[in-house]
Amino acid sequence: MSTTLYGFSLRGILFRGRTAGFAALPLAVAVVVGVVIAITSVPNRYGVQNTFTGNLLTGLVIPIVALVLAIGAFGDERDARTLPLLRAVARPRWHTVLARFAAAWTATVVVVLPAAVACAVLGLSVNQPAGRVVGGVALATVLTAGAYCSVFVLLSLLTRRGLLAGLAYVVLWETFLAGLAPALRGLSIGSYGRRVASLAIPGDVPLGTVSSLGVPGAATVLAGITVVAVALSAVRLQRMDV
Repeated sequence: MSTTLYGFSLRGILFRGRTAGFAALPLAVAVVVGVVIAITSVPNRYGVQNTFTGNLLTGLVIPIVALVLAIGAFGDERDARTLPLLRAVARPRWHTVLARFAAAWTATVVVVLPAAVACAVLGLSVNQPAGRVVGGVALATVLTAGAYCSVFVLLSLLTRRGLLAGLAYVVLWETFLAGLAPALRGLSIGSYGRRVASLAIPGDVPLGTVSSLGVPGAATVLAGITVVAVALSAVRLQRMDV
């Protein structure tokens, strides 16, 4: 039954008009990467790879796509006033939360895949080890998307203005405050995502990164954020008056 709900939720997310619209962002990144590879020499691509993988992919593309897709996990039902129908479903509410989260997570990874593949190809074009590049980009994409989706699913259950709140978090906190103040990076999902992505990037750790942690530590934090946020979402749905 949970598998059925997951499949239904995934189809609902992937075939929304907004999903197709925001899929243009990762595709645009992939096109730009292709142009960069075509017109630049290998030495000049090192810094570019840092920018695309360490900052653009994990710092912009993934959070924006995750926000738009995950906030609709319950936000759309709240807006349509169909959330009370969950009372009629004969399953624990944590099943519903897990299915909706998993669908949003899968959809986010699918939508950002062109940008992730392009960043991996860019890394391979500067003669980095294939396993390190592909593994680093894949791990950063999956873990960062999971953490963002879990937080935005929780946000959709906490407020009717989840999209605005999530956008403020991404733009003000993740991009501006955490980027300027190193002390705040420990509270930034993107900082941990960039640390994981550094596995695929030659040279220095990207700016705005929790550099005090290694890649395994940053990956553990992202996984922990995901588990905690999903658990809180289940508690919220169980207790809220739908």
